[in-house]
Amino acid sequence: MNYKKGITLIRKFKNDLEKNNLKPPGGLLGYVGELYVLQRLKELRYNPQYKGGHSSYDIYLEKIGKRVEVKTSLLKNEGEYHDKNIKFWGWAVERRGQKKIKKFDYFICVALNDDFSNPKFYIFTYNEAFRVEDVNVRRYTNIKKKIHIFKNAYAFKKACLDDPKKKALTPSERKINCNKPLFQNKWKKIK
Repeated sequence: MNYKKGITLIRKFKNDLEKNNLKPPGGLLGYVGELYVLQRLKELRYNPQYKGGHSSYDIYLEKIGKRVEVKTSLLKNEGEYHDKNIKFWGWAVERRGQKKIKKFDYFICVALNDDFSNPKFYIFTYNEAFRVEDVNVRRYTNIKKKIHIFKNAYAFKKACLDDPKKKALTPSERKINCNKPLFQNKWKKIK
């Protein structure tokens, strides 16, 4: 499959819808994120097999027998922080009542711009993803574990100050944001 062509078509479709004051369908963001990851994994010769919608994970790496879960986010502030200028990408790792826990080997978080461009990839092993502490997010009560990565150091610092009781931002998320190079584009973790 030509993943680059698919990404281009989705971005054009989204743009055309918005020009006509129409909202893109909800699944479009997740699908374009999966295509970006498939493209990269193909370039790295992992022989990725797309499973989205037909399995409890998104991609199977035939070459090494591993499962990949892909989550995609746009830059946002959904009310977790009082200061609306605090922007982050956010991904749910686990939902409350989730039955199957060990459903992937790697958790890849895709951070996109509003036009679905300029992907940033954050790669977590299963253990790294589930090391994040449980949270109680006011707005999303069904989220048990999440990862927020901030746009820049200034936004991260403001988020820490905005969350003095450490309810919105867990200690693990603080460590991730202080050590982004350990996760961003760390494709070599996949083995």
